Amino acid sequence: MGQIANAAAFRLVTGGTGTMACLAAVSAGMAGPVNGAKEARMVLVIDGCPVKCAAKTLENAGVKPTHHVLVTDLGLRKVDDLRHSPEDVDRALRLCLDALPRD
Repeated sequence: MGQIANAAAFRLVTGGTGTMACLAAVSAGMAGPVNGAKEARMVLVIDGCPVKCAAKTLENAGVKPTHHVLVTDLGLRKVDDLRHSPEDVDRALRLCLDALPRD
C-alpha cells in the first residue's frame, strides 16, 4: 500500500499539485523538510494502511496534517508485494484530489 501511496503522491507533485517531503528526513529531524511541512498552508498525508506511519511520522515531528487519506479506504488489501496496478494508483490519486479543497 505504501508504494501506491508514494506513486499517487508522485503523480500529484508532477501534475503540479504540491510538493513532497521525504518521510525518512522528517523522521531524522532534518530541518529543511520539517520546517517546510510546518510552514505549508496545507499538508496532505497519504497513508497506505491503517497503521498510519506517514501521519505518525509527521505528528512526531510537530507537523499537524490538514488532510489525511488511507489507500486501504479504497477496499484494497495490504499484501507483501511491491507491485501495483496503474488503475490502483489512479484510484488513490482521485482519493487524494477529492480530499483537497477546490479553489
